[in-house]
Amino acid sequence: MADESKGSYTYPDTPGDPDRTGVLRNKFGLTRHSELGPADYAMTHIRQSEIAEGRGPSGNFDKEHLKAIHGYIFQDVYEWAGHTRNESPIVDGQRVEPIGSLSKGSTSFLHGSRIDFGLDEALKPIRDPNVLRTGTPEQFAERAGQVLAELNYVHPFREGNGRAQEAFIAELGRHYGHEVDFTVISKPRMIEASIETTNDPSSPAMKHVLEDSINPNRREALRAAFADLERCGEKPFEHNIRTARQGEEITGQILGHDDRVASIVTDERIIAVDRADLPERLPNDNTEVSFTARSDFSRLGREQQATEAHIRPQQAEPQRDRSAGLKA
Repeated sequence: MADESKGSYTYPDTPGDPDRTGVLRNKFGLTRHSELGPADYAMTHIRQSEIAEGRGPSGNFDKEHLKAIHGYIFQDVYEWAGHTRNESPIVDGQRVEPIGSLSKGSTSFLHGSRIDFGLDEALKPIRDPNVLRTGTPEQFAERAGQVLAELNYVHPFREGNGRAQEAFIAELGRHYGHEVDFTVISKPRMIEASIETTNDPSSPAMKHVLEDSINPNRREALRAAFADLERCGEKPFEHNIRTARQGEEITGQILGHDDRVASIVTDERIIAVDRADLPERLPNDNTEVSFTARSDFSRLGREQQATEAHIRPQQAEPQRDRSAGLKA
């Protein structure tokens, strides 16, 4: 029988050693962050891939389905996988108390006592399958973005919220005919969107995240920006990168471009834009350019279709010019 005394999600801290402070109890018995992190991500990556292949838990896209997805992803790492913060699972033979208050940095999440209510409210936009079945990709992005933002505020699990939520939304998209590819969304971008929508639920930041992950032309533009960063010796996923929105006023330096996409370094982030929105003649130095984004990136798709229709001989990738230093 499990010991009913008060347990803990974490191992005892080692004073003066941050690597051994606040380490979650795990099935590997690893007591250092530097050891647990790689092991966690290696095992959960396998489970996430299985879900993407359609081998994960099925459900009705309700809170039980979300818990099942979390349980599937983290089954090899944590005993409490699939349990929300308002529950009392057994961890290392002891029952842990529910977690009420939870925060990260300056962001506070919903109190644990209100998680069931919070999940019910967060999932309301996707409750009607008929609305999802007949909606456009843009309408899906709006609803899914709203759900993702609300789930992030609820933060139902002690750990692994982001991975579980993204898998949940990707499965929702797959079920209703939309490919949701979060591999084009960098961690700084997702963190910024999460903070913005937590502080201001009316913010379109998470909707834009979903638009970028669903629209194949926007995904292409983001990958072009990633390639520009790599050619500059940078790690793309350490930068806040997004596509331009129609009507957006942009000022920045040109990091790289070809005849389809340009990467603009602004004071706050890197923005992938349609090359057609820029002046025909571009500066050869680090001079800033200012312009209004007009494109919805559909031109990229039309050009791709035309290329495939003509079955032209495969050509080498156009050389992308690079001129700007990095500020974002």
